[in-house]
Amino acid sequence: MLKLLSFVFIICSYHISLSQTTITGKIIDPQDQPVELASIVILNKKDSTVVNYTITDKEGAFKIIENKKGAFLFQASSLGYKTIFKTINLKSGQLDLKAIRLEEDLNTLEAVTISAVIPIQIKKDTVAYNASAFKVHSDENLGSLLGKLPGVEIDSDGNITAQGNEVRRIFVDGKEVFSGDPSIVLKNLSADVISKVEVIDKKSDESELTGIDDGNKEVVINFTLKSSQKNKGFGKIAGGSGLDDKYFINTNYNRFSSKTQLSIIGKFNNINITGSNISSFLENANGISDDSDDEASDNEISPKNLTGFLTTRVAGINIGQEFREKEFLNANYFYNHSNNYGTTFSKRINFATNNNFIQNSDNNFNNTTDNHNLNYNYESKHNKMHTLKVNGGITADNRTNFLDKNVRFTDDSGTLSRINAIELSRKNKNVSGTFNIHYFKRLTKSGRSFVTGINSSVLQKNFINDQHNIITRNVGLSNESQKEQLTFRDETEKNKQLKLYFNFSEPLWTGHQLKILSSASTEINNEDGVQKRITVSDQNTEESFLLNFNNIERSYDTGLRYNFRTSKWFISSGVNFQDLNRIFGTEDVSPIVKNQFYVNPTVIIQYKPKRGAKHRLLFKRFIRSPRSRQITTVVNNLNPYSIRTGNPDLKTEKINQVILSNIVHDFKSSLSFYSRIQFQFIDDAINSNVVINDFVRTHSFINSDQNKLLRTTLSFSKKIKSLGIRYTLKNKNLFRTNKTLINNELNDVITQGYAFNFWFENTNKQKLDLKTGLSFDTNQTSFSLVEDLNRTFQRQDYYTSLDYDISEKFNFNSQLNYIVFTDNKFSSNEKLPLWNAAFSYAFSDKKNQLLKLVLIDLLNQNVDIYRHSTVNYFEENTTPSLGRYVILSYTYRLGNNRSS
Repeated sequence: MLKLLSFVFIICSYHISLSQTTITGKIIDPQDQPVELASIVILNKKDSTVVNYTITDKEGAFKIIENKKGAFLFQASSLGYKTIFKTINLKSGQLDLKAIRLEEDLNTLEAVTISAVIPIQIKKDTVAYNASAFKVHSDENLGSLLGKLPGVEIDSDGNITAQGNEVRRIFVDGKEVFSGDPSIVLKNLSADVISKVEVIDKKSDESELTGIDDGNKEVVINFTLKSSQKNKGFGKIAGGSGLDDKYFINTNYNRFSSKTQLSIIGKFNNINITGSNISSFLENANGISDDSDDEASDNEISPKNLTGFLTTRVAGINIGQEFREKEFLNANYFYNHSNNYGTTFSKRINFATNNNFIQNSDNNFNNTTDNHNLNYNYESKHNKMHTLKVNGGITADNRTNFLDKNVRFTDDSGTLSRINAIELSRKNKNVSGTFNIHYFKRLTKSGRSFVTGINSSVLQKNFINDQHNIITRNVGLSNESQKEQLTFRDETEKNKQLKLYFNFSEPLWTGHQLKILSSASTEINNEDGVQKRITVSDQNTEESFLLNFNNIERSYDTGLRYNFRTSKWFISSGVNFQDLNRIFGTEDVSPIVKNQFYVNPTVIIQYKPKRGAKHRLLFKRFIRSPRSRQITTVVNNLNPYSIRTGNPDLKTEKINQVILSNIVHDFKSSLSFYSRIQFQFIDDAINSNVVINDFVRTHSFINSDQNKLLRTTLSFSKKIKSLGIRYTLKNKNLFRTNKTLINNELNDVITQGYAFNFWFENTNKQKLDLKTGLSFDTNQTSFSLVEDLNRTFQRQDYYTSLDYDISEKFNFNSQLNYIVFTDNKFSSNEKLPLWNAAFSYAFSDKKNQLLKLVLIDLLNQNVDIYRHSTVNYFEENTTPSLGRYVILSYTYRLGNNRSS
């Protein structure tokens, strides 16, 4: 079979090579010098749509391999020169266009500009893509457009990477929308209103003001609207319904001018959609979870997994106003209501030296959330000597949770020993606010400047818990007993943070700079409340105690940093002196006072040999003091089987971190390479201390000698021009060690993870967009305490997606995943085929009316699975979910105009 496949591949490759045309040539300027990064495009003569494209190398040379035959339009262009067009006839073999001379264009603007048929333009720190050169549907959002751009990727969590760099801010026409939050902008603005997309290697605000590179660049994305969409309203209204009363309504309206931005968003549905994508059917946590998993109450569904059935209502508005050039205010408000209900079946394997047991539970939950979120951002850069930035926000969050939980405890022999029936009602009211102000000032001497500012935040959480427990011991035995408990807990947590900072920069001589960094910060945490517990018996007993804990942390930091830069090198070395003062305890006991002084060095070495290549080494030492929940003396025993407390004797963690990253993105060869190695070792690491006694798990914290973490990431992507495909390979590895204490015995935990993802996709997506690949990841977690409970987890995902334009108005879309995962700690090893599909038809040439049939989970798997591990238990949660459903929807686009 392997020989047959190899033979077929060779024959196919041979026939493909025979039918190809290789187009070569060289672009030169009026002085016969080569023009690098000129855009070379092959166009259809009929409609000027893009067939293929490339850019020139340092010698001005280009090469395009094309399978199509016939007469086409050749285009060569570069900023500062007039665009050249000529008709070419493609036949099998070689077509040498020789040297092509461009003429200077004296009317070219300095800014990056793109004509309607130039896919990519490159200038200085900006890569600009012509949006019309990449296929998107009239109902697709900006996230779909970004996913089609070479060098730009969006992962399953919505994180954006552009040329190997993480993107955290997004602009529209150079201004922030919805505070620059990518998750909101990408899901709610339509792709077909965009004329170009710019990926900008943006300097820091201080560098922009002084003109001196301080090494603190960030990659941002700017979307430019089509001229036909400016100064008028555009958006869409979409709605659909299906079987079993499933429905959704999405609407957005936008109006952008040179001075004003307005966006209004509304989403209403009961199909488990929080943004614009169907939630994952299968989630797995590999290896040991972080502290946040273990800190969640055992009486709550994991916050990392959307399960069951969800109804969502979202409304938002964004307003932006430019008062004058480079002075802009952006404000937005969001309201989010959700109701999430269902039943989760949970299996937890608890282990210790001689106290292993299993607990199975059925969890009926019903959670309602009402969230209000207001954010603002003011920026003034109109004065060349100073910059002012003010931003912040207010959030109010009301939550009501109800949980009906039945837990069955089984001992080592498999005997049912105990039953715990729980009814929990919880009301949470959270209010938070932030206010930040930053002032950048350039002084008279070139390169001399200072930065000062304030960062502040306030958070208050109110919890009211009303819980009813019925505990049955020694099930089925003659000495079976039952205890009934009623617990009420009213708790308030308050957090206040304030940081003042002042940084001064002094140029020494060309390429050399000295920076003085200083800051003072205060964080205050208060926990107050009362807990009352009544045990129902022949003689009712009542116990109550006050919850009271205060934690104040003050840090005074002074640092010196020396920066050296050339056209290719940036080197920074410095040291930070930190005076850390901590005072904590309860009001009725003398507070615990700890004063510490630390010296923390930082070194950065960065080398950029050419555009698109960057190599960076970072070493940093920093201090992380214990969080309030880790040192609190307040006991949380709301759940009598999971008791949590702190350790006031904890030391601060000393973290040493080394990060080596390499980025190479070559548009000429269509190659992208990215690697990142992170090594971290933590002295006095804070780890778990678990005691298990009579099915009760008491969790606290200890300092251990040292934790180690090694995390590597590798990504390689290359275009095979002769086949018209691009392949991408991604690899992630993890090695982590930590020490925990379980029943006073030391437990060495080692986690090793390996992930591999490989896929192919076609490069010409004008009519067909096809992607197919596989991902494989495995994780091994070993415990020195109980070796026979070492965990090995594997997950395989074979996937393919197809987007095909059957005609100009009729489209078919399909996604198919076949997921196989095994786990030696759970018998329910799953093989899950997941299939979604959609048919859409546009009614008019402008495609402003769309009828769509959406088919979700056609194979009706209707299950969510979430697995995770902690230092002494494994857990699997299985939740019935929506399953198969069909929705017929209608979309009407407002102000749709497909011209640029």
